[in-house]
Amino acid sequence: MNKAFLFANLLMISLLACKNDPKSSDSNQAPSHIQAGEKANPMILAGHWIALDFCSFSGQYGSVITAMNNVHKPYAYAITFNPAKPDSVICYNGFESWSVPVKINVDTITLENAKPGKNIYLIYHSEGEKDITMIDPTNSKVQMDRFIKSRATTQEGISAFETALNHHVLNGVFTPVGKGSTDKVMFTSTGELQGIKGYNRFKLCSAGDCFVAGQDIDVISFYNAKDEAGSTKYYGYRYSSNTDTLSIYNLINTNPAEKGQYKVATAAYKFSRKRGQ
Repeated sequence: MNKAFLFANLLMISLLACKNDPKSSDSNQAPSHIQAGEKANPMILAGHWIALDFCSFSGQYGSVITAMNNVHKPYAYAITFNPAKPDSVICYNGFESWSVPVKINVDTITLENAKPGKNIYLIYHSEGEKDITMIDPTNSKVQMDRFIKSRATTQEGISAFETALNHHVLNGVFTPVGKGSTDKVMFTSTGELQGIKGYNRFKLCSAGDCFVAGQDIDVISFYNAKDEAGSTKYYGYRYSSNTDTLSIYNLINTNPAEKGQYKVATAAYKFSRKRGQ
């Protein structure tokens, strides 16, 4: 993390120096590391860009909450560029979306007033596996996040992010642990659930009111696609230290009149998973 933080600071210093250098005021004068034909533009950027670093950390820890606390939560989980609206982007944080004005200068996309009076910067990397580095200097420490363009065929950026999050945290085949447990359970990156009676879909909580147990445990919801509102049930989930055993817990609502008043109860399911599945 120290190397990443140092890189972020050096990048920000370089970025701000260029903006303050009168010689760099000509937007046609590209920095030396940009080659002809590699400039960012609305057509190249078109699509959903997702916070891959956050997904990777969540998978590494087996926990969205731990990724938030040990690393950080990015300004946005996903950013959508639409060539038909080149002057703005749509940002998603897991429970809402909003439009932010942008300006593109060679490889630097400025999210103007991303936070009141403060800009956030996106650096487009065109060499190798094309990606974007988000530089967020609006916090007490500069935050840096890697974004990649999603290949998921989804209408909204948040759905593309959730597909990637599912893939890193839960995607695969799990074997129930315990006597008489024989049927395997499958979780897919697109949110399908197979092998648990009464449910065929799931959703990992990454933001908003679904964190019904606060910081006590990560939350997953199971539901039936034919009756999502009537069938949705919250569970807590927790991996073992090496993420090869997954325990899913019942959650008890101790105060039905208030949201976020759930407590962790008994284990509802326990699964094992081979590494790499």
